[in-house]
Amino acid sequence: MHNILITGGFGYVGGRITRYLGEAQGAAALRVLTRRGPDRIPGWAKAIEVVRGDLRDGAALATAVAGIHTVIHLAASDEVVSGKDPDEALEVTGRGTYRLLQAAREAGVRRFLYFSTFHVYGPWVRGRITEETATRPVHPYAITHRLAEDYVNWFRHEQGIETLILRLSNAIGWPADPLVDRWTLVFNDLCRQAVLGGHLRLRSDGSQVRDFITLTDVARAVEHCLDLSDWGDGLFNLGSGQSLTVLQLAEAIAAAYAESRGKRLRIERGPGRPGESTSAFEFCIEKLLATGFVLRGSFLEETIGTFALIEQEVSTGGRLGRL
Repeated sequence: MHNILITGGFGYVGGRITRYLGEAQGAAALRVLTRRGPDRIPGWAKAIEVVRGDLRDGAALATAVAGIHTVIHLAASDEVVSGKDPDEALEVTGRGTYRLLQAAREAGVRRFLYFSTFHVYGPWVRGRITEETATRPVHPYAITHRLAEDYVNWFRHEQGIETLILRLSNAIGWPADPLVDRWTLVFNDLCRQAVLGGHLRLRSDGSQVRDFITLTDVARAVEHCLDLSDWGDGLFNLGSGQSLTVLQLAEAIAAAYAESRGKRLRIERGPGRPGESTSAFEFCIEKLLATGFVLRGSFLEETIGTFALIEQEVSTGGRLGRL
């Protein structure tokens, strides 16, 4: 049985990973580091050990990593917070990752899996994007993730911890907890518009290109990597390997709504956004697939699950019941 610490384990991506691993391996194998109080722990996580604190709290980090074999590190400043407060992004994502690595080394942690982001490659990347593609981050969110990657690699080469970096594209699917404040993400926002407004209004012309991977496959990839005996050079791209425009994503959500709810949705396109990339690219995941991983997540199931979560919130008077 793994003894696993998950930082950010109740967030948008982390929540699905925690829930999946809890069901697959048992809650007793998991510990979560979170800033949430006891009243905000999801019902499905009541049997999971929780350490309250964050990446700036040295005492909490020492408690969190005690007796742990593997750390799965997702806690970071998101792209909105990073853009508004680059100092906080540096403190949390950059220095916070360094502090966690220090605590992990001192506690004898054997393995450290870090979630980075596709955005470290920069906004103007084109063509085939492999793990060999040069990184050119230009936003504090991407810059601080790239900094954290460098600390992870340093501890791999100099401090004796086996590490793995997963550069995640755009994860989509139902949140494990509706309290997660990520409803401005394009997939979540469009699903919410479908349920509450009966139509889809894009904030752009929809021409931006993205790689979308289901949260089911993200969680499955983590489990797969935990089972690998050798993490190779410690870096994998994690995405679907297929690119869609935001308009195509909206059309797929509308099709899922028509199939599951029997109602057709109108899609309204907004203005173009100067400076945003609309060029096609291929986010290559062959390196991960070569280890035996297979994508199995269903876009339709994730979308219908998100509709159902929003509908449940509406029926119980939850905060998602208003656009």
